[in-house]
Amino acid sequence: MLFIELLVPKGVFDVQERRRLGERLTGRRLLSAANGEQDAADPGVIDLIDSLTQVVVREEEVWITGGDPPGPSRTPRYVVNVIAGMWGKEMSEHLISRITAELADAEAGPEPRAMVNVISVPEGSYGLRGRPHRSSDLLQLIEEARTGPAAPVPDGMIVDPVCGATVPIADAVILEHDGQRYGFCCPHCRGHFAKRLREPRTP
Repeated sequence: MLFIELLVPKGVFDVQERRRLGERLTGRRLLSAANGEQDAADPGVIDLIDSLTQVVVREEEVWITGGDPPGPSRTPRYVVNVIAGMWGKEMSEHLISRITAELADAEAGPEPRAMVNVISVPEGSYGLRGRPHRSSDLLQLIEEARTGPAAPVPDGMIVDPVCGATVPIADAVILEHDGQRYGFCCPHCRGHFAKRLREPRTP
């Protein structure tokens, strides 16, 4: 569900280096926990998003920027454009920090010269399998892909019943229903779940 476009100046990286950079920006890698931490995302949901993520690396012939012009002898520069479906706002902080960390790790340096743009798609403008998908359609796919937490849920955390994300209770979007408390990673998951609760049950 992500389209990731990494732009690099011409002549800075060879084909294999560009391929390795692209492999650092897959949906699986960006959504999986770093540094041996427990994944917050559901394994089945990671599989789904990874299968729907496209990564391209483009070498740009012309690159004009102020100050230190990019080139083979200069510190690499990157521009990363990420189309994140309808959830750009909710995912931007995570994607910006993870992409920047992956590029820093690739350079084995403290902080790369990277600009990351996270772009949202208007509701109904994401096409999949030959038709437009709204957020409710994508959330249905995510819900069907959910397999359950890969590890026990730590104290102070809650599992989103829609996408399976494990989130701190303090940060969760809460819904109380029939004496039950549910926690969600974002308002989209909460709204999807609340709508389902309102729908009449079929016998």
